[in-house]
Amino acid sequence: MDKKTLLAFGLIAVVLILTPWYMDQVAPVQKIIAVDSTVTAPTVDQPKVGFNTSDVLGNSPRFLPSVIDQEYVVKNGLYTAKISNKNGGSFSSFVFENFLKYDSSLVNIIDRLNKNNLLIKFVSLDGDNVSLNNNWDIVGSYSNIDAGGKQKSITFKTIYNNYVIKKRFTFYPNTYKIGLEVFFDQPDRFISRSQYKLIWNGGLAPTEKNLKDDYTHFQGYAYLGDELLDPSAKSGQTSEEKQTGNTNWTATKTKYFISAIIPEDAGVGAVVRGSVDENRPLFTTELRQTTFNSGRFDLYLGPLEYNRIRALGIDLEKTMNLGWAIIRPLGRLVTWSLSKMYNMIPNYGVVIIIFAILVKIILNPLTKKSFQSNRRMQDVQPKIKKLKEKYKNDSQKFSRAQMELFKQEGVNPMGGCLPMLLQMPILIAFFSVFRSTIEFRGAPFFGWITDLSAPDTLMTIAGFPINILPFFMGITMFLQQKLMASPSSGTQQKVSMYAMNVFFLFLFYSFPSGLNLYYSVFNLLSIVQQKYLTPAPAPVKKQSVATKPQKKK
Repeated sequence: MDKKTLLAFGLIAVVLILTPWYMDQVAPVQKIIAVDSTVTAPTVDQPKVGFNTSDVLGNSPRFLPSVIDQEYVVKNGLYTAKISNKNGGSFSSFVFENFLKYDSSLVNIIDRLNKNNLLIKFVSLDGDNVSLNNNWDIVGSYSNIDAGGKQKSITFKTIYNNYVIKKRFTFYPNTYKIGLEVFFDQPDRFISRSQYKLIWNGGLAPTEKNLKDDYTHFQGYAYLGDELLDPSAKSGQTSEEKQTGNTNWTATKTKYFISAIIPEDAGVGAVVRGSVDENRPLFTTELRQTTFNSGRFDLYLGPLEYNRIRALGIDLEKTMNLGWAIIRPLGRLVTWSLSKMYNMIPNYGVVIIIFAILVKIILNPLTKKSFQSNRRMQDVQPKIKKLKEKYKNDSQKFSRAQMELFKQEGVNPMGGCLPMLLQMPILIAFFSVFRSTIEFRGAPFFGWITDLSAPDTLMTIAGFPINILPFFMGITMFLQQKLMASPSSGTQQKVSMYAMNVFFLFLFYSFPSGLNLYYSVFNLLSIVQQKYLTPAPAPVKKQSVATKPQKKK
């Protein structure tokens, strides 16, 4: 073998040895970092049979490889949140600084069942259902984010088929609104129909001690035009409502808190699903949006405070349980009045007592007439009894004779009911206000009454709560009825009175202590008014029909 042949083989060996190094310099291979099982690459939603993992993680990756889990703490004065790079920005924690739970810890509306929130899905041009549920890259360098003084932003990005997708969050000082922007690089090249979904999974975490009551308020919504989609959540099955059309917002709420996705440009459709997991209602919302729109959204993650919600100007208050439509204005008036009084007297228990006194003063003229009417009814009871004996075999004649007696005596049998009828809307409004209005959540009075929006449980015996105010309310109601009852009342009437008291005791037993406090004070004031402050009715003067005036001569 001559020198030229040896030199040729030497050069070939050098080329073979240096080629991998050269290729690594000019076209480096991206390495997938080995992380724990919670870190996943973006997935293509399709049947497992025939699924080729090389499409995702092979030699020609369609996605940017996964990166490690990263979390950033965000503070703005009202909340402390943790935002993860999972899904390109999902909240793994969202703690409210001004709201406590029953165990004195701060309210956190995120747990393991709903931390997979703010997920983006779309259908590719190939017909695959794509979920961008990987850990996205962070754009720039961040540590913890303090938005207490001025707004701060954080941006995440991922790559699908060499096209960049970004999500930017903007946090503002002292507000529960968060800005969200979604950017697609040439979406018409890889997204079918140029539509994608922004999804909130799993609703919100419970926050109240009475989970059964809290769960009754869990709900998911989508608002399309004037139509509100709100499917139920049933155990063992998934309920779903979907609609196409201008979508103003999607939301999921608990008794006192809500998360809402509000697009700047109305979405093109929505889906709301309800299911049950671990006895907890779970609601998932999908807002379908087109890439032709701005891609800007507002997130509202905060309390269901009426003024805050209404100020958004998007009818999000339709998600609030404000009672029957006819009662809602009165409920808002009650809430406004109590809140204004609270600004001067910072104890809602005392405010309720003063409010009951004011209502009693306003209704005093009607109540006085009612008591006088009841006393007149008591006076004519012996005459009614005689009429019953006289016409015991003819009910029609008895009815006519009784009405004639009422007319002669100037008695209105319905006069005693009017104040009660006027009081009922106020009671219903109080029920709605104290049961579901966050302003009164956790509001203490004194002693064992630490939350006027919940029953005033003093202790629990064998699993049964001992509530004091319902018994006090029942006693005041019994005394009031006893004062109104006629001395000649029959046994049947007395039994009915006792039965009504027992019924109201059971009815009010699990009601909010604020409602029981108001009703008890109102009954107590009625007893004082009826016994000591209401004069007896003037006797009715009647002209004898047997005596006729004589003519003057």
